[in-house]
Amino acid sequence: MQAVKEISENYIESQKSIINSFQSTWRPYQQNINTNINTWNSPEAVANAYSRLVSTYADNAVTYLRTTNNIIFSNMDTMKSVMQQAKDNSKHLFNQNVNAAKTFEQNSKELTRAVAQDTSSKFNTSINNSDSGSGSGSITRTYTTRTGSNTDGTSLSSSSR
Repeated sequence: MQAVKEISENYIESQKSIINSFQSTWRPYQQNINTNINTWNSPEAVANAYSRLVSTYADNAVTYLRTTNNIIFSNMDTMKSVMQQAKDNSKHLFNQNVNAAKTFEQNSKELTRAVAQDTSSKFNTSINNSDSGSGSGSITRTYTTRTGSNTDGTSLSSSSR
């Protein structure tokens, strides 16, 4: 019995030593946790945390606005150059349209003048031919048909009336 008693006492002492060892190891961690819990419960700690939160929010808002302004102003500078380029391109395009219209007008006038001269010369020739041939003063119209070849390869004849 004495041996059982000594074994039990040695076991209990070893368990106490182990528990004391663990407690001494964990004591700083537990004190830190208790301090943090008690700190969060204090009004001063809550006020400090709130002031840091508000300060961080304000700093982030200022940074956001500064970045946004930088982006906007850089895009405005880019847009100015794009608009200037578009203005120059449209000016050149409009000048090309004006030049094309002037060319069309000039060609139309030349074509009208050529058609009028051709019609006038044919009309005068027709009048001269009819005056010299009949002497009656009536106007005879001259029609000329030009011929080429048919689709089957045979030639067409030419006639004048």
